[in-house]
Amino acid sequence: MNAVSSSRPLPFEGYRVLELAHLIAGPVCGMYLADMGADVIKVEEPGAGDASRSVYHVTLNGEGPLYVTVNRNKRGIALNLSSPDGRQIFYRLAEGADVVIEAFRGGVAERLEIDYGRLSRLNPRLIYCSLSAFGPTGPWREKPGLDALVQAMSGLMAVTGEPDGGPVLCGAPVVDTIGSLLAVQGILTALLHREKTGEGQKVDVSLLDGALLASAARLCVFHVTGEDLPRWGNAHPELVPYQAFRARDGWIFVAVRTDKLWRSFCRAIDRSGLVQDRRFATKNARLAHRKELVTLLEAVFSARTVGEWMEILEAADVLCAPVHSYSDMVKDAQVIASGMLVEQDHPKAGRFQTIGIPVKLEKSPGGIRTPSPTLGQHTEEVLRGAGYGDDEIRSLRERGVI
Repeated sequence: MNAVSSSRPLPFEGYRVLELAHLIAGPVCGMYLADMGADVIKVEEPGAGDASRSVYHVTLNGEGPLYVTVNRNKRGIALNLSSPDGRQIFYRLAEGADVVIEAFRGGVAERLEIDYGRLSRLNPRLIYCSLSAFGPTGPWREKPGLDALVQAMSGLMAVTGEPDGGPVLCGAPVVDTIGSLLAVQGILTALLHREKTGEGQKVDVSLLDGALLASAARLCVFHVTGEDLPRWGNAHPELVPYQAFRARDGWIFVAVRTDKLWRSFCRAIDRSGLVQDRRFATKNARLAHRKELVTLLEAVFSARTVGEWMEILEAADVLCAPVHSYSDMVKDAQVIASGMLVEQDHPKAGRFQTIGIPVKLEKSPGGIRTPSPTLGQHTEEVLRGAGYGDDEIRSLRERGVI
């Protein structure tokens, strides 16, 4: 499938965004705005650039796959914000910007003198989104953060893993991703406010807040009982069966939510006798005899393949899904139909597989239009657009400002 593009006007055409972020959370926020038409200018440090250019020790002809994935549709400049001249350039860009996204460690924006207080005096209409690990208040406000640290301290890691094992880190950086989506939401909400009032404002989003939001379904129980929740692995604290079972050639996840579905499930797996078995006839009985039931079902599921079980259970309207590896997932017909697996061309990385547009708009859909920028690729273009002449640009480059 080829990358999506659109000739229709995009929702954020005419909006300019300055992105001061690296790796995942901030760049994914900027990517969404860029996909929807915003002119996102990614500001990187000269020489090093975004850490995602070299993470994972896997490259596409020297280009980091994470970088080229989440920085499409952006322009890139290399700017030394530690220098007074670099800050003056940034101030000029901020005067004409609609949004700034910064994901520095707490206190860094203030030390660089590019915090909201300073920039809002230059541009009162500016939306300034600060995306941090732990938020602007509290004892950890200046602590550097990672997705994994937030998973740990938020309680998310403690409720993840097998009952007889230790806490487990989620296999994908979901907290970073939640943070990026909340940042987009905050920016859009602030822009709506600006449309009504003309006022810009600061938007604070933290990965910790996002992790707590993701924990709402479990945290609400703790608030009532005051008791820490155990780890359930693939299982559910209130439903049985509701977990992954090993089939003959892989794993399948099965969710039986009601007694009515339990009866359909028993008939489908050719174990109708379980319906009358007092140990399993009702939801509460199944919970009380969880271990016995799971042991019995493990033997049942091991007799057939995942494909065979999917056909049997789907015919009975039982909720189920194969537990895919990535190599299985990318071939799944439903995943392909989602339009989230696309290809994109890059002048250095070549043609590569990437993610599509997760939000589908009927009349003004986002699209992939340009590849991720090389380090500083658009520096001169952006500076000329801000009124700098060739001699000024040459001098800035010679002095290491750009």
